[in-house]
Amino acid sequence: MQTLRTTTRLVSIPVALSMLLLAAATAGSQAQTANFAASAATSPAADASPVDSHRISVEVEVTDKQGHHLNGLEVQDFTLLDNKQPTKVLDFREVDSHNSATDPTHVIIVIDTINTDFEVIAREREQLGQFLKQDGGHLAHPTTLAVLTEKGIQIQKSSTTDGNVLLASLDKSNNGLRIEGRSAGFYGAADRLQWSLEQLTELAAYEGTQPGRKLAFFLSPGWPMLPWSSTDSTDKQQKWTFNAIVALSNGLRQGHVVLYALNPFELGRTDPFFYQGYLKGVPNVDHAEYADLSLQVLAAHSGGLVEVTGMDIPGELNTAIRDANSYYTLTFEASAADSINEYHDLHLQVDKPGTTVRTTAGYYANVQH
Repeated sequence: MQTLRTTTRLVSIPVALSMLLLAAATAGSQAQTANFAASAATSPAADASPVDSHRISVEVEVTDKQGHHLNGLEVQDFTLLDNKQPTKVLDFREVDSHNSATDPTHVIIVIDTINTDFEVIAREREQLGQFLKQDGGHLAHPTTLAVLTEKGIQIQKSSTTDGNVLLASLDKSNNGLRIEGRSAGFYGAADRLQWSLEQLTELAAYEGTQPGRKLAFFLSPGWPMLPWSSTDSTDKQQKWTFNAIVALSNGLRQGHVVLYALNPFELGRTDPFFYQGYLKGVPNVDHAEYADLSLQVLAAHSGGLVEVTGMDIPGELNTAIRDANSYYTLTFEASAADSINEYHDLHLQVDKPGTTVRTTAGYYANVQH
């Protein structure tokens, strides 16, 4: 793996975040991969253009009570509400990625060493090895490994369907991924939040330039939410937070990137369900909080999953990987916006009992930064 750094970011932590966040890292490191830097600079995620009067496409997962994809649905089975108003579906299709060369699904397994204890990471890697060796090492979809580190995101140059190749790469990288001593308390949490958002941004910007749908499986408890910080937030800090939410929300959707938070939860640690208090869409600056940028919230809003089943990494990965096999796409006309960065809540219903529907939670129209 190689460390990738680019100064082109979807989210840029501002220097003046007072006591809430430490100063941003300097523009610093030149990108070690020219192709990555060039891709990120032209990514839809890095340039979330206005969507008024344009068509919007979303990917949709429809599952039964057992969590399996529900095949054979027709457009008349769906009802799409945009800000509670019925919206006509202009284009509809079901995608079987196993039999579609034009609609590849790419999997990125992300190991978070920034927010995870060393002992937990060791067990994660052991169980990730079990997953990669399943079925003789044959992976159903092209897969890449990435690692969030205190020195930057590390990502493999290319994807593969050979789990043994990925396992060998993971074993080779072990010595270079030691967790360094980190600050504790508030300042340590602020550091981890900053690094995590920067590296998520780099990953999303890069993957947004790649063809097809991308599912990013984060083996992570998530980054600090700093919920108490919002009470003393300044107008400038809230504006930055809201702009970051807008950019990530639209950028992930436009780049066809779906996030999954696979939490190696340990009993006795922080509440893994605290994020559920922040699942409502953020309509404006006044409602923006740092917790709205948490991994779990971003995953749920992108149409992905949040799994908390304890130290069962193979089980969580096998559940999440189902989404790579089949899905639906819906295209509709974005409704006109009356204001800048106007939030539109999307609600999709399926006329079949016992089904669960997951898709993009909403979009921002008339985007300006």
